[in-house]
Amino acid sequence: MQREVNDIVEKSLQKAYDHDRTGNVGKAYAYYTVVAELCPRKRAEIEEPFVDILCQWGIQLACENRFADVVLCYKHSLDLFPNNPRMLNNFAAHLLRNNDPIEAIRYLKRALQADPNFLPAERNLQNAFSMAVDRWHFPMLNDKCRNNAFASAIRKRISQGYDTVLDVGTGTGLLSLYAKNAGAKKIYACECSQVMLRIAKKVFETNDATDIVLLPKFSSDLIIPTDIPRRVKLVVTETFDAGLFGEQVIPSIISVHSNILDKNGMVIPMGATLYVAAVECEYIRQKSAVMLDKLKRSCPLNFNNVSVLLDEEYYDTENLKNVEVSYILEPTALFTINFNELTNLLQFNTDGIKNIIKTKCKRGGIIDGLITWFKLHLDEEITIDTSDKKSCWQVAVFPTVPKLWNEGDSIMIKGELLKGKLKCSYTSHVAQCNDYDNDHTFLYRLPKEVVTFLNDFEYIKLVTEVSKSLISKEIHSILDTSPFPIYGLMLLKENKHSNIFYYKTENVMLQRFIKQIAKQNNCEDKLRIISKYSHIKHCLDTIFIHDFDIKGELKDCNEEYNHELFRCLLKPNGILLPEQIFFVGQLVFSQDLPNMVYVEDENLRDESTFISDESSFEKNPRNIFNSTTSYGIAQHINEFKINQVFDLNSSLYFYEPLSDVNVLIEMRENEVAERVINFGKISATNNKLLPNALACWYKVRLTSNYNYDTKRNGSFMNHTAILLEDELKNCILQGNEVCIKVQQADGVIRVKVK
Repeated sequence: MQREVNDIVEKSLQKAYDHDRTGNVGKAYAYYTVVAELCPRKRAEIEEPFVDILCQWGIQLACENRFADVVLCYKHSLDLFPNNPRMLNNFAAHLLRNNDPIEAIRYLKRALQADPNFLPAERNLQNAFSMAVDRWHFPMLNDKCRNNAFASAIRKRISQGYDTVLDVGTGTGLLSLYAKNAGAKKIYACECSQVMLRIAKKVFETNDATDIVLLPKFSSDLIIPTDIPRRVKLVVTETFDAGLFGEQVIPSIISVHSNILDKNGMVIPMGATLYVAAVECEYIRQKSAVMLDKLKRSCPLNFNNVSVLLDEEYYDTENLKNVEVSYILEPTALFTINFNELTNLLQFNTDGIKNIIKTKCKRGGIIDGLITWFKLHLDEEITIDTSDKKSCWQVAVFPTVPKLWNEGDSIMIKGELLKGKLKCSYTSHVAQCNDYDNDHTFLYRLPKEVVTFLNDFEYIKLVTEVSKSLISKEIHSILDTSPFPIYGLMLLKENKHSNIFYYKTENVMLQRFIKQIAKQNNCEDKLRIISKYSHIKHCLDTIFIHDFDIKGELKDCNEEYNHELFRCLLKPNGILLPEQIFFVGQLVFSQDLPNMVYVEDENLRDESTFISDESSFEKNPRNIFNSTTSYGIAQHINEFKINQVFDLNSSLYFYEPLSDVNVLIEMRENEVAERVINFGKISATNNKLLPNALACWYKVRLTSNYNYDTKRNGSFMNHTAILLEDELKNCILQGNEVCIKVQQADGVIRVKVK
């Protein structure tokens, strides 16, 4: 019997090797599985090729939308190899792509238990935390002004007899706890996110508030008496995005008016006023529209007769608190909405124009777009202004092609709702308004990374100069992976030997734009736009690799995008650029960064200062002056905190540099490396700031003569910061030198205080 089993094992192993070699990964996986099941002693021998095949098979199944089969394969494989960190990590990656971060977190923690130094799992765990709990929860919960305003408004209404409450979109349950602390008789809280429901449940248990009824439903699905026995007197909600309506707040409030709220009940907030302004702002321009006049100075390609604008159907959101903004049109109230008036709500629940403003420019200048913000009127006296510099809200930006306006020019601004979301636009009634670039003919709406890349004139200039330096070389075939292929098009135009250029994109508008520019530069016939790099069937003379994600890190390596594939496509003496990429860092202090990654309980305290009258106090002694209850929310939501902040630029936060800039490590794909950098001793005195983070970015060596630093104004990518508060503080207070340990594996970086 054992001899027969051994024979099956050997034949299965051979068939697994054969199918692996011929690329039939499904059958190879099946035969490897037979070997692992029948012969446990061979598992160690076949573990690495088994995982390789499983990963390939999983990707193939996912591409065929067979996610259930992906789950079955990985779960069965993990029964055979329960502690393989790569298998655990890759299964978690599939779960993340299928929008299941909670299950992914479970497998990622197992991967790190199996191998604490398996950095891809650590990076994916950060991604899973960010998916499970949206990052905006953290600055929102740390916004003391917002929290105190809601606590005061809730306390006031409950003291007036509005003492049965529905909290719509409860999140962590904070507003429900404000209501309980104010003396509400009965509180219901609804939430549709499974993760936030779990957090709210723990928060209520921590605060001995399990009498708050937690409902796992949308507010529009609530039914009386099934979910709530009778109509409530007060509805509280804070479900507003930068464009006010983006979280479907209008249909939600209409539903509670119709089905849940007492006819004499109230909604907090009472209403909102939306403001709009036409602005000149170079930051918005750099993010939203390509400045072709400057681009032409950096690159000799012909960009005539085109205009490029950000591809955004509704609005982008930006933090403009630290950015220079000039008002061409004074801020104006576009409309006010009353959340306690059903007729008014119904008017805003239909798509269409809601208001048109006709006014005049207060000064001349270039209009780069419209921005909007709002004031939430919680009650007759308490208002939250989202344009306040301390507010957690960003503004909504409606970018336009930059246009020059004169003082006194008439302008008409239109505010409308489309598919329940805000959209603002403007037009002119006068001929004096001219295009900022009179050559604009064709408007192309392109992804943000393309717009930002084309506006990084320093980098474009360097890439152009590198291209020119190769004009005399025998370069016949080219691949450029940049957001927009300056390098490839320059070589096609200037190098007489170049006869074919590959560019990969499935974005139809970008394809049209590249073809138009290629046509204008007389090289359209040499352009080949492909959907996969694997479609390139012969070796190339030069490849320009753009590894960078706009948010501040290198792109994830995958089957379609990795250096090994590119090296296989390159001729033995071919040119691969950039030559080197270095990860660099600087110790900094910032008060803003911690608020982005974790919650502090002191920011959530109920410090409302409403003083109830004596009779009210006798009935309900909880209504006292300056209550300072803390709710212990931080311990539960901070289970999902991350230690690295991406997508940082000068508009987002203030920081104080506290060290020199140091090269941390050279980025090398598929290489495991470790390095310790000594930042020296930092003295700790009473009047001296101590660093709490490491700001990080990249230095790019295109060639030995052309270098670029990504941390600069106008860069094609933002930078990151790693929070190291306690570690740095302890190290400095103990009088030790600050040594930073940097580890790299599979293109992923880990930074710790040594």
